[in-house]
Parts: sequence; C-alpha cells; structure tokens
Amino acid sequence: MPPVHSKGTIISLAVLAAATGSLLHEGLGHGLTAWLRGDVVTEWTSNHLDSVRPDRLVDAGGTLVNLAAGFIFLFAARAAGRRCNLRYFLWFLAALNLLHAAGYFLFSGVGNVGDWAQVIAGLPHQGALRAVMAATGALGYVVFLRILMRDLRPFCPDRHTYNTVGRLPYYAACAFMCIAGAFDPMGIKLFLISTVPAYFGGLSGLLWGDIFLRGLPAPGQPLVVRRSIPVWIATAVLGFLFVALLGGGIEFIHP
Repeated sequence: MPPVHSKGTIISLAVLAAATGSLLHEGLGHGLTAWLRGDVVTEWTSNHLDSVRPDRLVDAGGTLVNLAAGFIFLFAARAAGRRCNLRYFLWFLAALNLLHAAGYFLFSGVGNVGDWAQVIAGLPHQGALRAVMAATGALGYVVFLRILMRDLRPFCPDRHTYNTVGRLPYYAACAFMCIAGAFDPMGIKLFLISTVPAYFGGLSGLLWGDIFLRGLPAPGQPLVVRRSIPVWIATAVLGFLFVALLGGGIEFIHP
C-alpha cells in the first residue's frame, strides 16, 4: 500500500515554505543587499522591494540568495534523516528556491523582464546575454528538478503518490502567494507580470517532475508526512501575518 500522507500538513508546510522563500528573496536578497550598498529601501511587499536608486547588485541579490538557500535546504533535508515532516519541509524549501532561481534566469532571458533584465540593462551584446541567461536557466531548471525528484523518492514510492507530495504543494504555494500578491499596492499589472509567472510558471516543474522518478529504485521504507495540528495552527497564524503585513506592503518613511 502507498503511504498515506497528511494532505493538511503538506498544504501547511507548502504555505510556510512559500512565505519563507519570499522573505529570503525580497528581504534578505534585495533588502539586505540594498542596505549593505548604502541604498534606501522605500517599500517592501510579498512581491517586490523598492529602493531609491538603481543597483545591479540589489537586483541580482534576490535570485542569488534563493540559489544559495536552495542548496543549503537540500543538504539540510538529507541530514534530517527519518524526521519526515522536517525533511519534507526542507525539501520543498529547496525546490521552491532552486526552481525560482533557475526560472528567473530563463524568464528574464526570454521575456527581457524581471530582476535579471535590470541586471544586464545597458550592457553591450544584449541578445547574446539574454540567450546565455535563457539557456543557463533552462539547463539549471532541468538539472535541479532531477536532483529534487531523486530526493523526493523516499516520500513517493509510486507515481500516484506524486499527486499528493509534488502537485498538491505546488497549488497550495501558488494560491497562497497569489492571495498575498492581490493586495500589492502596485496593482494588477505587477500581479500578472510578476506574481503569477513567478509561482505558477517558476514552480511549474513540480507539475511534471514525476517523469524523473522513472528508473529510480523504490524506497524500502517510504517516508510519510504525518498529521500535525501544531503545524496547521502555526501556518494559520503566520500565513495571516504574512498577508496582513507584506500583502499590502510596508512603507519606510525617511527624513
């Protein structure tokens, strides 16, 4: 019999991971880099961080932090052993960060929008730079997804179980971030060109990643995400605070 995962706990962990990924990208990646560069942050939301002056390093900071964090979470998940809920949470954090990082290169390279379009703005050979970014992003996305599926295998002894451990958290994370993004003061335009592509597009590999489960040996003792009421409560409280504080954004008033 396939393992019976707690769908409520998986949804909760996905919401917590999505909020954490946003904090890493916008707060630590863009915000801390801006502060270290002597820039002045004016607004911080779940979708964007505004500062006074253009800065390529600030624009690059969000994706670079996601990339570094993704590898840290991946190794931490492996070290978690059979602490199943913790291991799954860390795995989804790794997936969210790594796929977003690779997806951002691809997105900016193809569409010439987003953070990395700003990073290369004004540089010579725009066509070549965009082509390299797009190719790097596409290759990285596939490589990361293969690694992630290998690490998910202990939770997924058969393809049917993937609907619960792979696709369900994708929909949960996307829906949660869209709820937060709907309150962004920059309105529907940012929602459509940033929030929706970043999550429904950036994490879309989780919809078809199970193709990389083929040929992987089935786990001897599958890992199971257990029902955890404390996780549900923490998600309700922290998720509400995240939407309430960063959905509409925090404005920083400077003299």
